[in-house]
Amino acid sequence: MRALFGGSFNPVHNGHLILARDVLEDFNFSEVIFVPAYVQPLKGELLIPPEVRLRALQMAVEGERYFSVWDYEVKKEGVSYTYQTLEEFRKKYNEEPIFIMGADSFLSFDRWKKPRRILELSKILILSRPGYDFNPQEILRRIGVEIPVRRFKRGNVEERNWRVAIYEGRLLEISSTEVRKRLKLGKSIKYLVPEVVEEEIRRWWENGLQENV
Repeated sequence: MRALFGGSFNPVHNGHLILARDVLEDFNFSEVIFVPAYVQPLKGELLIPPEVRLRALQMAVEGERYFSVWDYEVKKEGVSYTYQTLEEFRKKYNEEPIFIMGADSFLSFDRWKKPRRILELSKILILSRPGYDFNPQEILRRIGVEIPVRRFKRGNVEERNWRVAIYEGRLLEISSTEVRKRLKLGKSIKYLVPEVVEEEIRRWWENGLQENV
């Protein structure tokens, strides 16, 4: 079973990659496919250009056998609606994927475009994040859905018969927001992102585009 890991990846950091590896192993996925957004409806235009974010992601997972990057949303351009990406995935692979999202993203799930369609097209795996305490059932009720929500801890995933689940994995306090702030302050981002990502972001930064951050 393949999993789609959607997000802005603005930029991708080591937290994204470590959690992706953990869910890959715990859920025995055949592949984790990263899908960077071109524009996110609830965030607007993203600060780091899509081509830079895409290139950094591709560099970050190069050589990782079970990781890949799908450039569908970047190539399509325009606003990235998850239900459209999932429909395209179903056409491409003829299988139901797992859609991975962070807890911060799930908090606004009821405001996404066609959230019930997303639930029809995929299973949802929510990654816990430090500082995010929420009631997933309440968010699902807002869109008129009553689905049991399972909770899995890292290293203890057995049941496969679920539609929505929370994965209580490593609580890594790394965020793309912090990476961008450190860049703006002239601080090092070493150890927060892969070395190749740091080099790519630095190249973009040094080309005079930092005023956009």
